[in-house]
Amino acid sequence: MVHLDYIQSEFNIDLINDSFDELPLSLHIQLEKEMYQFNDQGHLNPQYFNKVYNVAISIFDELFGENDLLFVVTIVRSEHSLQRPIGVYSKYSKKINKYRLNVKNYKDENGKVIQYSLETKKQHIEYKKIIKAICNQDFKSMAPRFNDKYSSYPEIFFINKDFIYHIYDDRGAFLLFKDERKY
Repeated sequence: MVHLDYIQSEFNIDLINDSFDELPLSLHIQLEKEMYQFNDQGHLNPQYFNKVYNVAISIFDELFGENDLLFVVTIVRSEHSLQRPIGVYSKYSKKINKYRLNVKNYKDENGKVIQYSLETKKQHIEYKKIIKAICNQDFKSMAPRFNDKYSSYPEIFFINKDFIYHIYDDRGAFLLFKDERKY
C-alpha cells in the first residue's frame, strides 16, 4: 500500500493543502507558555529551548511505542528540481530505511512540492534530533538544523494508525486524531 494513499484514506486529509486548525479532531499544543525564545539581554534563551525540546519529545514518546510502525512524512517546497531527498532521511534515519522511501511530486503556483514518506519504527529514526531540528528552524545559530539551499523549511509529520503529530516550530504542535474516541 502506498503510504500517501493510506494517509489520505484513513485520515481524509491532504497534508499539503489542509490546515489542522480547521479540522474537527485536531488539538493545538503550545510547547512553552511562560518563557520566550530570547532572554532580557536579547540573546537566545537556552532554558526556553530545552523546555520546548523536552515537551515535544515527551509527547512523541507518549504517542509512539518502540516497536510501533509509523510514517515519517516530509513536505518540501522548492522552485528548483531536487535531485535527492533532503537531509531528514539521510542524516536522521538508520540504514535499514534506505530503500523504503516513497516520493510523490506535485506542482503548485509557488513551484514544486515534493512529499516524501517512510514507513519505519521509532527505533530506526533519530526522532529526538529531528524534533530539535524542527524547533530550531527559525534560529540559524542553533543545531541541529535542516539545511537545504534549494528548498524552504520542510514540514514533518509523524503518523501512526490513530493520529498525526505535527510540530510546526518551537512554538507548538498539532495532534490530529482519526477517531473521536481517541480525542
